Amino acid sequence: MTRHALWIAPIVLLVGVAVAHAPLLRATGRALVVDDPRERADAIVVVAGSTPSREEMAARLFREGWAPRVLVSRQFVPGRVQQLIDMGVRRLDFQGESVAALEKFGVPRDAIVTLDQPAEITEMEMRAVAAAARDRGWRRLILVTTSFHTRRVQVIWRREGGGPVEGRLAAVPDECAAEDAWWRRRRCSEAVLHEYLGLLALSLHISQVMR
Repeated sequence: MTRHALWIAPIVLLVGVAVAHAPLLRATGRALVVDDPRERADAIVVVAGSTPSREEMAARLFREGWAPRVLVSRQFVPGRVQQLIDMGVRRLDFQGESVAALEKFGVPRDAIVTLDQPAEITEMEMRAVAAAARDRGWRRLILVTTSFHTRRVQVIWRREGGGPVEGRLAAVPDECAAEDAWWRRRRCSEAVLHEYLGLLALSLHISQVMR
């Protein structure tokens, strides 16, 4: 075997393994995505997370008439962020930024419902959202979140007391959910790993410990 063949062979082998595993990798990503058929609802919920992509989707659904209001939960503010707010360096907390983004995308302020109870993890957030919906007599919500986060939100909603309130998922498309993308980008690979670890934590009932 020539010297060139010695280093070419491992590369060919790695390429072959990648090609053979591509269908499995695609299925791994697709298994995380839930995007329910649209139905009219009592409110659209911006699940806490990246801004402004979720707010843009929520605002579009609002403008299309799928619900008459948008609900924004209060995400827990870490101490370093709160310090910046107290110093006047940062003007808004996470909820304030979400509200501002929604208004920028065309949702009137009087159509935005905000929750007061801060939530550190998604389970706490969904419990607060479900309680607010029951208190207001709402029967159906549209839960807006990023594509890979939809499966875990669905599991949490069904477990954490959606109860009589139906929660329908609306997936926000991004580059990580695009076919053949997630395993080639570090950020996307980390997102997929995070979601599967989150699902494992849910099955083991240890989410509170891992926050």
